[in-house]
Amino acid sequence: MDWELYERYRSTVLLAALLFVASLLLAFQKSSSVQHLRAFLVRFALPPQHFLAQLKPTSPSAETAGATASEEDRFPAILDVSDRFSGEMRRKLQVLGEENNRLREVLELKGSKWPRVVVAHVAGRDPQRWFQEIVLDKGKDEGLEMDSPVLAIVEGREALAGRIVEMSAHVSKVMLLQDSLSEVAATIPGTNGEDGVVEGTNAHDLVLKYLDRGSQVKLGDLVVTSGLGKAFPPGIPIGWVEGLEPDPRQLFLQAKLRPAARSNQIRVVLVILP
Repeated sequence: MDWELYERYRSTVLLAALLFVASLLLAFQKSSSVQHLRAFLVRFALPPQHFLAQLKPTSPSAETAGATASEEDRFPAILDVSDRFSGEMRRKLQVLGEENNRLREVLELKGSKWPRVVVAHVAGRDPQRWFQEIVLDKGKDEGLEMDSPVLAIVEGREALAGRIVEMSAHVSKVMLLQDSLSEVAATIPGTNGEDGVVEGTNAHDLVLKYLDRGSQVKLGDLVVTSGLGKAFPPGIPIGWVEGLEPDPRQLFLQAKLRPAARSNQIRVVLVILP
């Protein structure tokens, strides 16, 4: 009967005994016997601790890599937003730098070669007339007039872009050279130069018409305004000869031109005043 009672309360007795021993150790923790027992237990526990320590990465690089990885795991959205923000800032700085270079080129040409001009920016385009016209942010109140020549600035040099055909107080519309209704009196400088008329094709290219069938025009020759008719000042670059062929009536030669200013490159222009 006593044995059954012991089995029933064995765990309680053991817990009471452990509490009694712990209280004794706590009460006599400064005694020499207790300190010897603590030292023995510490020495006994050292080998397993040393073995477990070897299994853990303790190098600073590993800890740093772990910390970095944990930060990336914890804040992926923040890091992604930061990368996008820095990329956007770089793009904005690049755009501002390009705009600054264009304005510097415009001011240099305005001061040295074209003092009587108004600087204007391209303010809009009609997608259905992409090669035919552009809209400027200047108009009558800034001194612009109908049929005023418009120059584009490409890589630090001027190039003929077109002429003004519509205006309001602060907005004007430019007919580009690429418009099929555009016609410009042109010439090829040099001893073998010839006069002709440049017309648009409603695409990137231009056509120089009415060249003599025995013309000495060569591929790569520069075509500029001739000044005939006084609509455009002489000597403004229009484009370069890329090909030669007879016209449809077989009476003249005509040259395909690569324009000095493509319509999709025009950002800033000079409008020549009377």
